[in-house]
Amino acid sequence: MLKPDILKQFKCSGCGECCRWGGSVLLTDEDIRTMAGFLGLDEAAFIAAHTRLAPNRQQLALLDQADGSCAWLEGDRCSVYEARPEQCRSFPYAWSVPEGCPELDKLLDQQKSVE
Repeated sequence: MLKPDILKQFKCSGCGECCRWGGSVLLTDEDIRTMAGFLGLDEAAFIAAHTRLAPNRQQLALLDQADGSCAWLEGDRCSVYEARPEQCRSFPYAWSVPEGCPELDKLLDQQKSVE
């Protein structure tokens, strides 16, 4: 987990790097309702078209593109940003991010140079 002083300074640049990382975007029931509504689909249709069983076999996850990036990533932008899942909304505050986010990397480099 990142230090609170770093998190207070974080400002997302919208680069989309976090949407390219491997792993699963796990969905809550509320995420499914929100995304289905945003897309004008009923929940069953959304689930059938846009989700898969997560590796934990206990919940659903968003589908990925062939390269492992999120299926909703278009260029550097999330095409469902207003309805993105809670896991995405919580970045980087509830994530363990060792490196790879350009904005966090800059903040961490600044912190190292001060220490």
